[in-house]
Amino acid sequence: IMGNPAMYPDLIENGYAMDLSDNEVIRNMGLDQYDLNDVSADGKVYAVPIDFKTSGIFYNKKIFEEQGIEVPKTRTQFKEVIQKLHDAGIDPFIDVYGEGSTGDLETRSTIWPRAIAAGDLDIFDQWMSGKAGVADYPYVEEALSVWDDRMLYPRTDAMANNQDKALELFIAGEGAMIFTGNWNIGEIEARGKDQGFEFDFFVPPIDDTENSGKMGVLVDQCFMVNPNADALDESLGFLEYWVTDGALTWSEGTLMPLITGESSDKLLPVVQTIAEVKKSGNYVSQGAFTKPMNTEFTNAWRKALISYAESVVTGKPMTHEECIANIQSMFDDIIATN
Repeated sequence: IMGNPAMYPDLIENGYAMDLSDNEVIRNMGLDQYDLNDVSADGKVYAVPIDFKTSGIFYNKKIFEEQGIEVPKTRTQFKEVIQKLHDAGIDPFIDVYGEGSTGDLETRSTIWPRAIAAGDLDIFDQWMSGKAGVADYPYVEEALSVWDDRMLYPRTDAMANNQDKALELFIAGEGAMIFTGNWNIGEIEARGKDQGFEFDFFVPPIDDTENSGKMGVLVDQCFMVNPNADALDESLGFLEYWVTDGALTWSEGTLMPLITGESSDKLLPVVQTIAEVKKSGNYVSQGAFTKPMNTEFTNAWRKALISYAESVVTGKPMTHEECIANIQSMFDDIIATN
């Protein structure tokens, strides 16, 4: 069965998911403990991880080449790229604020690496329990500030664009960049292939230290095995093949990067780029955190951030303090009703 073990406690408790902690193939995949945490429950590995999700800046290679733009390595360089595109009459970004998850993805690129570097691995648990407030972590305000850079020249359709429309505009060359997830690579490739559309990816820098941005990694496809199944050996053997000899075949077909960071020349260049970032170690993993935000808190978080985006792009921006207070008010309501 496909799924993150932590989301299926009943399967674990009732013995329907095999403990794979000592599986030799998984141990030899070269994954760090945080990657393994993403397929674990109660400290034990219960799933075979295959590929991963991430988000960041996807850019139109033709526009970058025509404007003589190189991938920025610092926040100042990124702001200069945005300004140069605007001055050339090119929309720097195709905005996707019709999607509730966009603000979460935008701010995650700052909050995750800052929280992990500070050792605040229980940040989401602290918020959900009410033991700490949103304002207790200064990098939340920093995340809003970094996001502000990317909302300096919003399009008039910023709040209307859902994912489908935004991808259409991006492929049509209506904007140079889009902040989205690698789960859209297949859609972009399929729609833009006949037009010769070429795009690539970079991790957005968050300060003026080179390569300050860290790619956020979440295990995507992973499978648990029922230890009571008649075909246990065959099932486990297939999954072991899938993440070894069959791994690149899977990646080439799905356009999803492997959790190991393994790559090949047959992969789409943008997938190679993302895989290489993973291989380089310049990433942070969701598995580093003691607990992710549950659905109720995530929905509140996203609602508040999209409200903030709307205030900025309509020219009536709320302050960072007001945004954070709004988030906290929503969190307080959830805690009170629970």
